[in-house]
Amino acid sequence: MKKFSQQAAANFVPLLARIILFLAFVPVGWHHAMEMGQFSGDAGARLRELGVVSAEQTSDDFRHLDGDFGGTATASSTGIVRVRAPIAQDTPPVPLVAADAAGYQARALHELTLTLDRLRLPKPHVWAWTITVFELLGGAFLLVGLFSRIWSGGLLLWAIALLILATPSIPNAWSSLWTPTDPNSAFARSQALSQLSLIVLAAGLTLTGPGKWSLDGFIFRGRGGDDGGDGE
Repeated sequence: MKKFSQQAAANFVPLLARIILFLAFVPVGWHHAMEMGQFSGDAGARLRELGVVSAEQTSDDFRHLDGDFGGTATASSTGIVRVRAPIAQDTPPVPLVAADAAGYQARALHELTLTLDRLRLPKPHVWAWTITVFELLGGAFLLVGLFSRIWSGGLLLWAIALLILATPSIPNAWSSLWTPTDPNSAFARSQALSQLSLIVLAAGLTLTGPGKWSLDGFIFRGRGGDDGGDGE
């Protein structure tokens, strides 16, 4: 019985942790990478300043503007949406203020771009793409348990950053943990506990490995990696 409980602790618990981290990060990464968002006003203007979207008329039949032109919209790898529609030769360029007010369509990951830009990070759109790729690949590789310590370590750092970004006030979040009956602090408390749980799960995988029920455990077992390490 003791041996069974030890095996469960060493293998089944890491498996559950990997599944939870997969569910926590991969759907979000998919949303960021594959879905489109509408950005208008100050958000649209800032994305235009960063070069993520453009309202300029680049040729006789292309505009980088989301609008009702009766054409078709396609998304490029840079997140810029091109709307193909016939434009008369004498059609004036779209004013930037009007374009910002009308809004732009871009990949949802640029929600991250704007958040990171407010933190004054250089090239926030590059960081947003990096985080999105890490959410998708890191979560997927964790599910099968391949190079788990590397991916869980990266997601651990991102989970810590999310705790800071998603918490308006760290002292208020801390105090909400001790007031479970206060309805005004219920959301902040659940949010803080959720982020702390992800941090604990990612830290556990980083320190102990994914267990034998993983590709790491299978591949590196013959190299002394029977603890599910990543072969280091």
